[in-house]
Amino acid sequence: MPRNKSTKVFSEINSFFTSSEKGILRVMELYQGLNLNRIKIVPKEMPQAIYKRGDILLGLLLFPLFSVNNVYTYQTSALKKFFEASKNTFYRFKNNPLINWRSVVAKSNKALFRHKDRHFQVDTDNPKCLIIDDTDFEKTSFMTEHAGKIWSHVKHKSVLGIKGLFLGYWDGKSFFSLNFSLHKEKGKNKKKPFGLTPKQKKAQYKKFRPKHASGYLREQELLKDKISMSIKMIKEVMKRNLVVDYILMDSWFFCEAFLNMLSGLKGKIDIVGMLKMGNAKYLYQGKHYSLKELGTLLKKRKKVRKITSLNLYGTEIVVEYKSHVLKLFFCKTSKRGKWHVLVTTDTNLGILKAYEIYSIRWSIEVFFKESKQYFGLGKSQSQDFDAQIADISIAMIQYNVFSLAKRIEAYETLGGLFFEIKGQITEYTITERIWGFIRELLSIMADFMDGNFNELIISIMKNDKKETKLVNLIETQLSKAA
Repeated sequence: MPRNKSTKVFSEINSFFTSSEKGILRVMELYQGLNLNRIKIVPKEMPQAIYKRGDILLGLLLFPLFSVNNVYTYQTSALKKFFEASKNTFYRFKNNPLINWRSVVAKSNKALFRHKDRHFQVDTDNPKCLIIDDTDFEKTSFMTEHAGKIWSHVKHKSVLGIKGLFLGYWDGKSFFSLNFSLHKEKGKNKKKPFGLTPKQKKAQYKKFRPKHASGYLREQELLKDKISMSIKMIKEVMKRNLVVDYILMDSWFFCEAFLNMLSGLKGKIDIVGMLKMGNAKYLYQGKHYSLKELGTLLKKRKKVRKITSLNLYGTEIVVEYKSHVLKLFFCKTSKRGKWHVLVTTDTNLGILKAYEIYSIRWSIEVFFKESKQYFGLGKSQSQDFDAQIADISIAMIQYNVFSLAKRIEAYETLGGLFFEIKGQITEYTITERIWGFIRELLSIMADFMDGNFNELIISIMKNDKKETKLVNLIETQLSKAA
């Protein structure tokens, strides 16, 4: 059995969020180490300003520690007694289109990484991964600037909101959010572009931004496709000399453009992702086949075997796609089940290791869930697009700081140095807990169901009520095994 025997694993910071005074002091120490006043937040500081931009940013970052949900509730909070700034000070700051939030997040992360490296030895064993994924930011009013109808792959229907595309980094132990872009979906109805009536579109909040402003450049990204933005963000982050072994993605992102990008990156970096069961053709033994045709062929040739360690049926083959050599892993939870196909450019990977590496991708789902719950990621009530960008960027910094603070506390509390010398770990990382859970789930679900495994994991992460019966069954089975 896997080491982790609890299904309540999809959490990285909830136990630490309301932690002891020592934990709060650790967060404050990390905030101090960011040196926010040294970060060039705007092109030029106003000489008559009462507060420095870095101090205002720090005030916003401190909101969760004082149970402040937004600027409005700040007015009656304990933080107001210490900080004294008016609510308009924060509103003006967040609405400023000149602030380059992408640079602020990058420089904050650079300082955090330096702090992390002082506390921990470089992890040479676990894979380092970039993770790309998107999430829905639903809005309650069409008055919000640039809000419109988007297709939710979670709810399988259109919702009012905006899409957030995120790039994250797994350093072998922790997840860090690195970059993001926001996207609109025009839709197919020419009479209602973005799902809005002409009257709604006219009434929507609008704001002029000079072309040199960072807010204007963010607006230009709204209609860019997510594939090109993903590639752009990956190329930008690779300039920071991060150690990266794999790029992880869901089936929505795997395409020829990503494969072509790999050749231009520094060092050997591979992709691990899921594939859609579409019409794309793959060259196998001199002939072109779709994934469905390949699955049928492999079954006919009796290439499918039982993978005991995962309780799956599957096989692996090497194919060629658009002049790129790929390794495909065909898997299903029962003999009559549907194929799920994992793909990688690393032809040396075996199926067990490939699935283990791919499970790291779900750490970004943990980031989405907990950042929305604790830091209000994407829940900004402001109609101003610049404030939306500001609130998302602040939530990213907050998550990264709290996640690292929890990791440092666990390390020091449990005598991390002693355990590291012994070649052990102080606490199971979030991906180790997810991987243990996945293996437990696979061993159970194969006996009574066959479905979309990706969607099942995400539903359980989001505490979907429809999955309560399944979770209860898993917990019962695991308690018996224990």
